[in-house]
Amino acid sequence: MTNLESTSHLQDQQTGRLTQEESAHSVPFKSICKSSTSIESINVVDIGPVSVVCDSETAGPGWTVVQRRFNGTVDFFRKWSEYRSGFGDLEGEFFMGLEKLHRMTNSVHCELYIKLVDFHNVVRYAHYDNFSIGSEEEHYMLKSLGTYSGDAGDALSYNLYDSFTTYDRDNDAWSSGNCANHYHSGWWYNSFGNSNLNGKYLDREKHDEKSIWWYSWKGYKSLKSVQIMIRPI
Repeated sequence: MTNLESTSHLQDQQTGRLTQEESAHSVPFKSICKSSTSIESINVVDIGPVSVVCDSETAGPGWTVVQRRFNGTVDFFRKWSEYRSGFGDLEGEFFMGLEKLHRMTNSVHCELYIKLVDFHNVVRYAHYDNFSIGSEEEHYMLKSLGTYSGDAGDALSYNLYDSFTTYDRDNDAWSSGNCANHYHSGWWYNSFGNSNLNGKYLDREKHDEKSIWWYSWKGYKSLKSVQIMIRPI
């Protein structure tokens, strides 16, 4: 019941945790991820109850996991509609979905935390204190990042104000190709990218532009795992 394409039963069970005042169409995103790492239910503006993964261990309490990669069991080379709605397994690898992410980050001020792990088990992070993305009409543009902090380097600000691109929806600035096809991913690109966290999962470190990489840390070398999280401030 954890697959993102079939979570309605889980959501129905968890809806009872939400108060009547928390109308599905008017409540700003607020985290209930206070003291556990678990699957919980939150209300998302204009969507309603949504099952999410909470993480209160990686960077303190209150984080909602947007994306998680660690073993390659889920293919992230997906079409636009799948990135819009979300895909994967909440107990494994998954992507929350751009529409939910847009609604959540535009209903309240959010921060962004990206945890990166290489194949030597070295852990780095990138933090941005004012994260939001645009609507589908704006191609889920990377609308705001705020100030960077961390030890992985800032590999995302280059693509601020860039649109999200998939292999079937070319919104990048590369006139002679499609960055999502080139990088085997769906991500925010200009004429190229500085990160590729939805790229192809490799089981070893390798210089590969189609893999999962964060250029300001290890260039195009593939990473072992990544987790993207947001938290309302």
